[in-house]
Amino acid sequence: MPTKEWERVSKAAKKWGETKDCTVRALAIATKSTYEKAHGALALRGRNYRKGVAMTKVFAALHEWGYTVKTEYRKSDIDRIQQKKDYGWSLDDSDTETMKAFKRSRWAKGKTIKSITPHLPSRGVFLIETRAHVLCVRGGEVHDWTDGRQHRITHVHRIIKSD
Repeated sequence: MPTKEWERVSKAAKKWGETKDCTVRALAIATKSTYEKAHGALALRGRNYRKGVAMTKVFAALHEWGYTVKTEYRKSDIDRIQQKKDYGWSLDDSDTETMKAFKRSRWAKGKTIKSITPHLPSRGVFLIETRAHVLCVRGGEVHDWTDGRQHRITHVHRIIKSD
């Protein structure tokens, strides 16, 4: 079921005739700003109309607005370590610590949008990346059309308002 935040940004996107704007919508929801402000911030950083944009541009907009981005989970790190184990290579101390931290984390239990919901913290703002999509989770609630779907999570970024 779509949230009020999702409905708000979807209505604005429809008015603009936008598509492929998941980063704009996620940025607007994460920062509680208007769709137009998020759209403009990404346009200034090179996002073209009806085109996607790299996450580095989203992070640049967040930093300019006074937010800090902390990457909590990166699937590629876990895949790299697992590949080392599969080939019988020795793991260094940082790899071992990364795996231990991952196994203790909530991200180990929920690897898709559908399965992550029970493991999300009730507070905080997160941008979650899948292979070709970005969504916002605010207050433990998924604000996106992918809610309840089995899209695999590749990155989780915590968004923190700097004082």
